[in-house]
Amino acid sequence: MEKKENEYKQQLIARYTFDDRKNVGKDSSGHEHHAKPMGKKKPIVTKIKGIPAAKFSGKSYGASYFQLPKDILAGVSDETGLTVSAWIYFESGTNIWERIFDFGKNQIGPYLFLTRNFRGSCFCGVDLLADVGKQYPEREWIHVAMTVTGTKDGTMSNAGPRVYVNGELEADGFISQTSSGRYKQLRAWFSTLSEKENYCNNYIGHSQYAADADFCGAMSDVRIYKAALTQEEVIEEMCETMTPAKIVALVAQKFLPVLPKIVNKNQKLFLPSSLLEGKFPVTWISEQPEVLSCDGTVGKIDTPQGVTLHADVTLEQYSVRKSYQISVLPADVPPYELTIHADKEILDISKTLYGLFFEDINNAADGGIYAELVANRSFEAFEYEVYNFQSGENGASSGRNHRPLDHWYGDLEKVHPQNTGGLREYFGLKDRDINAFYITVEPMTRLINRGFTDLNGGHAMYLKKGVKYEFSIWAKPEKDLKETALIKLELQDRHGKAISKEEKIVLEEQTDWKKYTKTILIAEDTCLGQLSILFTQAMSVDMISLMPSDVWGAKEEEGSATAHKNYLENPNYRLRRDLVEAMKELHPTFLRFPGGCISEGSYIWENVYDWKDSVGEVEVRKENFNVWGYMMTLGLGYMEYFQLAEDLNAEPLPVMACGVLCQARSDYANPAGGSLQKKYISNFIDLIDFAISTDTEHNQWAALRKKMGHEAPFELHYLGVGNENWGEEFFASFEAFKYAIDQHMEKNYPGYPLTIISTVGAQADDESYQEGWKYLSGNEQTGGATVRFTDGAKSWAEEVKWYKHQKNFMETIIDEHYYRSNKYLLENTDRYEYYYRAYKEDGSLQEDQTSKVFVGEYASNDKNTLAGAIAEAAMMTGFEKNSDVVRLAATAPLFNKVITDGTYRWTPDAIWFDDETVWRTPNYYVQQMFAKAIGTKLLGTTFKTYVNGEKQVLQPHGGIVLSAGSGELLLKKVRVVSNVDEKQVLFEQDFTQPLKEEWKQIPDSSGYIIVKGQGILLKAQENGRNGFYIDAPEWKNYTVTLIAEKRSSVDGFYVGVGLHEIESDRRDVIEYAVGYEGRATGVKVFKDGKEAYTMGDYSSSSCVGNLRAVDTEEIAVEREYTITVNYGGSDGKRLLCNYISAEKKGRQLDYKLEAYNRDMYYSVTKDEDKIYLKLVNADPLDKHVRLVLEGMDIKETANITTLTGPTQLVSIPNVNTKAEEKIVPVSKEEKVEKDGTIFTLPAESVTVVVFEKNK
Repeated sequence: MEKKENEYKQQLIARYTFDDRKNVGKDSSGHEHHAKPMGKKKPIVTKIKGIPAAKFSGKSYGASYFQLPKDILAGVSDETGLTVSAWIYFESGTNIWERIFDFGKNQIGPYLFLTRNFRGSCFCGVDLLADVGKQYPEREWIHVAMTVTGTKDGTMSNAGPRVYVNGELEADGFISQTSSGRYKQLRAWFSTLSEKENYCNNYIGHSQYAADADFCGAMSDVRIYKAALTQEEVIEEMCETMTPAKIVALVAQKFLPVLPKIVNKNQKLFLPSSLLEGKFPVTWISEQPEVLSCDGTVGKIDTPQGVTLHADVTLEQYSVRKSYQISVLPADVPPYELTIHADKEILDISKTLYGLFFEDINNAADGGIYAELVANRSFEAFEYEVYNFQSGENGASSGRNHRPLDHWYGDLEKVHPQNTGGLREYFGLKDRDINAFYITVEPMTRLINRGFTDLNGGHAMYLKKGVKYEFSIWAKPEKDLKETALIKLELQDRHGKAISKEEKIVLEEQTDWKKYTKTILIAEDTCLGQLSILFTQAMSVDMISLMPSDVWGAKEEEGSATAHKNYLENPNYRLRRDLVEAMKELHPTFLRFPGGCISEGSYIWENVYDWKDSVGEVEVRKENFNVWGYMMTLGLGYMEYFQLAEDLNAEPLPVMACGVLCQARSDYANPAGGSLQKKYISNFIDLIDFAISTDTEHNQWAALRKKMGHEAPFELHYLGVGNENWGEEFFASFEAFKYAIDQHMEKNYPGYPLTIISTVGAQADDESYQEGWKYLSGNEQTGGATVRFTDGAKSWAEEVKWYKHQKNFMETIIDEHYYRSNKYLLENTDRYEYYYRAYKEDGSLQEDQTSKVFVGEYASNDKNTLAGAIAEAAMMTGFEKNSDVVRLAATAPLFNKVITDGTYRWTPDAIWFDDETVWRTPNYYVQQMFAKAIGTKLLGTTFKTYVNGEKQVLQPHGGIVLSAGSGELLLKKVRVVSNVDEKQVLFEQDFTQPLKEEWKQIPDSSGYIIVKGQGILLKAQENGRNGFYIDAPEWKNYTVTLIAEKRSSVDGFYVGVGLHEIESDRRDVIEYAVGYEGRATGVKVFKDGKEAYTMGDYSSSSCVGNLRAVDTEEIAVEREYTITVNYGGSDGKRLLCNYISAEKKGRQLDYKLEAYNRDMYYSVTKDEDKIYLKLVNADPLDKHVRLVLEGMDIKETANITTLTGPTQLVSIPNVNTKAEEKIVPVSKEEKVEKDGTIFTLPAESVTVVVFEKNK
């Protein structure tokens, strides 16, 4: 062991302990690889929770980082491998792309990096990834190590990157030697290390990309090794900087199992005898071994029993104990009981709750749902000459670099691209970038098109035996031809063998362009093949198209009254049938399009998705470049989107640019002003006319709609203004756009219901989100701002005033996005209980002032696993329970195409497909199950479970805690009164009198001072809380009133209710934080000992709710405040918090209150005919629930649909494949009894039960 330890320690290249304030970046390894502090606010040495660390301010590029020597990776090779490790302390980040480290040359590569959500990449032309894909809690030390194991000149059977978090392997990017392509790429990456200049820009906390903000937080003990450490070595290294006491505490906290709170006779608990490969022995002690033994065996019992089980984790002479309260039940007693009160309606379910978001990401449009088989049919392929930050503040384009022959093969030496005299001139188009190119061919030129191939050029044109394919082409023969000009066509397999009859097109003797259509080719075999075209004479050609006949709408479609009609009336409405059917089976109520990032454009204004470029004949549509790295023909344009929504019986929800380019990529570019802003405002107004105007004679856009085959107006009741925009640039633009839209609607369509969708940035919970809600709710107090605008050529500054036309924008629906870990989703299903609701005097909602949310993009980032689908299902039960706030929700992205080399661009995605077929993920099936079984009313329920052997109703309950943070706090009086009986005083204390025995001091508190005649002064402490608590699990529905004074520092008051557990750094409690950190007042929610709302990695505030940034008033020193927390309200289901002083009254916070249920996530809705019960079991054991139905007259059987799978498949990424969908829902009919039916919920499952009412 000693030899092995010495071996890896001898490979240490550099170590940065950050414990020397005078030499911040000192390398303590002895190799003199000192790091240079850089940035506008250079990193500083400090101590965080007693650990020496470098603190990084982050928030912007170039803010705060270290630059490492150019030769720091000298000697690292394919033989040695590499490890970079560090202790990380996250603070509020800007985005997931912040770097822990980034070693490389520039953004082109090669490079090696690790991001703040622990995505590790080795890049040399392609990404070789070890991607944890999770967010971790802020303000907590976490150890991370990224290793890259070399192939040792190709002799290793497996090699590649791995990421360990707190000693556990969390991301395994190992590549098998049998995966020749990827293995070769790994060897190529290692070869880049041999050239010093390839790794000349090496950073800690800084990226090669200017779009990425610097790391925000702290780091300690950063090490770089010329070796790929094993897991055992990573753990040894992790523990090296910790005391044995801290090591054993960390191991107990992180690695002891989470035991079920309830077990029955048929179960046996797994109680490990050691942790981390035997390094830490565990001794289990049961206080009632006859009921539950120390090895987890249940004894003979006749009635439920409560047992305390202890786990002692030891290291040397140090030991840590963790205790578990477990209810042990007889085999025939179900642990849970759910009563559905069918006559108790809680709220209305939104009619548009579940819908779809279609964005052309992952080749979802061209080469995807748009049925065109010919890639680059118009010879317009291009990339922008400048498509990065060099476009500057005006977002000006310097032109297009055209590649007319992309995707074309054959006799290319006989092909001559042209850009004058083509269809652009034929149609009289003024824009020189619309259909600018065509080709001329010499006699006997053969061209081949393989479809939408990727870089490997593999055949991607799926041809199916017996299917008809319609060919069309624009052509113009050369003058004075002596022989007839022919175009000969055939379908071929990948080897060039004909699989159709040859068809001929005879060109007419004309001197101008003509479109030739209705040539039919019939495939005689099924394969991935190609289209062969032989031109017998010289001619010019353009817009070469091949469309399959078996598309959506080619016949009458079941469940869609408009599909066939739309197919007949719009010759370009040609969509791939299987993909549309996959969408239809999701039962969407709305369709959001076309983006996403696509809609707003990146870097340059020319990249904005302009809907007017996507309508009319395909020959006059302006193709664009997709931010995801490929061309968009816009063959699938706005007309086709509207028709698709109509066919799906879904509301169209277009999202368009509001004069702000994608800020995640182009935050340096100024928003549109002057004529450019007028252009984008006109786009909104004209789109409204295109969709809903009935004046097809005088309105230009209604007339165009009619010309395109749809005389009747479309339904349009939602309109997205901007996507993922934020800050003053968005605020200034949004007001102008919304006012213009409102004026247009009032003048031309009075009374027509059109709801505007606004936006609060790219990541829910970050500062942009908080400031966005603050602005939209009318609480932005700055009054206005100086904003720089551009017309695309020049920029200028303007003074902009907020709220010129209305006091707030709460009548809009606000679009928020989040891709989160399973843990975050499972811990935050109550997210929307803390959103602001405005009530009328009669208790009903004031609709125009209540928070309304469109969850426009959300998903588990767990890579299309069953575990991720379960977490999403749990979150969706929260959507239903809070549908008074959540009005629309769409998982994202929708489609992912697996291209011809077997790779894909992005996960997670609901629907996977390739050129041949489609397959569905577990996430897809969850969406389908929920959307198919949704009622119009949410029903009330009562949930019971066992706590320490006793059956109890799950409801909010628990004691109180009074505490201070970094400031001194004088406690004067506290009173706790029942809300059920106001005369019942549960507890009171005058702090000028001796403390009552009910009080306990928070562990590790810094203590207090008795101030005679005034009260008790809680001392300030740097970390954690100092104060007192009362453990009272029997307290329910009460009001606590505290009279107190702040005596020092910026920190304020903390009043906790519903206290269950409290330790020095862990507690379960809801905390009203008044003037916390001197900057805000809000509610903090601690679950399972942690602040759940910091788990998203983006939150700059640990408070809950959408208006958490609104209450920012300062709490004065030496002023008496009365703080009131009503824990229950009139019905036990409200949380109301406020404070007052002689001079000031704080805003009352009014939230829903419900006990958090991790045992079983559920929701119950009903309509006129059925009752729908959704049950989510996220734990790895079966659960039995007794279901009681009150006020229900139902049929004898219920339909039960369950999505689950074997344990070994639960966390397998992309578990459903083209070859086999291993995770699919299964339905059955089961008999039910009104007075109680026991259902079994399989481990890790989603279940939907549908009860049909008797007529």
